[in-house]
Amino acid sequence: MVVLEITSKIAAILAIQMLVLTMMVSLRRVELGKSEGDIAKYPYQDGNDETLKRRIRAFGNFIEYVPMCLIMLALIEFNGAGETLLWGLGVCFVLGRISHSIGMLRNPHFPVPRIIGMFTTYAMLVVPAIWLLLN
Repeated sequence: MVVLEITSKIAAILAIQMLVLTMMVSLRRVELGKSEGDIAKYPYQDGNDETLKRRIRAFGNFIEYVPMCLIMLALIEFNGAGETLLWGLGVCFVLGRISHSIGMLRNPHFPVPRIIGMFTTYAMLVVPAIWLLLN
């Protein structure tokens, strides 16, 4: 039986981050609806609310990148990559996703956290790909 211990732990941490991001979207939708007397008013729309738009995009970006990055981490773990590489990539990716989310949620005019987050995401795609091609 194959156990992807490191990937499993990284995936669990990312699942918690995903829950936080999705709850932020849901709570903002309710908050906007409440202010207009109908908590179900914005199930699909953003109400042209900048805060909700940023939360939706932070969640969307997370969903766009995390699955493939976890697949890449799982593939190199399955194929025998060392623990140092696995933990290094996994922890950097988690921290990068947190940084990216903060950058998207807080200040769209200060891109440094988003840039850091995207570079860690790029690394999480490229480093395992190179490792897989060479091993």
